Amino acid sequence: MDLNQLIGRATGLAGEAGAALLRQVQHVRLPGAGQASATDDPEVAARRWRVVTVLREPADVDAALPAPLTALGDRIEVRTTRAPGDRGTELAARFRGTPTEHEVGELRAALREAKALLEVGEVLRVDPQPHGERAATPQGAALEGAAKAAPREGVL
Repeated sequence: MDLNQLIGRATGLAGEAGAALLRQVQHVRLPGAGQASATDDPEVAARRWRVVTVLREPADVDAALPAPLTALGDRIEVRTTRAPGDRGTELAARFRGTPTEHEVGELRAALREAKALLEVGEVLRVDPQPHGERAATPQGAALEGAAKAAPREGVL
């Protein structure tokens, strides 16, 4: 085996070893911390803190929680902390018990609405469409379905 082949083979083996290590590291998560992972226990993932950054001082946010969060009542815990880099306040919430998937969507929507109310004073809506009805096409039906799911799962 000449030197070029040897270097090529060594480079290939090192690349394969690095890729295998990266695959392993990508799935290492501390329970209840960091981003959700498909390999997390569903109960642990459901209990995560959901967080939005609000462009307001912590004292303003602490003074009165917006209605979407207060509507969830004692079922949730709420905390506020100063956002890194002096970028406002992190408003975090999670359920006290183990929530259902629907309840997690409800909490995510409540946090987004609370952010809008604190920053703008109202929750902006895109429906009904100002330009009329969408055409009855497969793409239009898919878009309507996504728009209906957006309040629970996030902005399109």
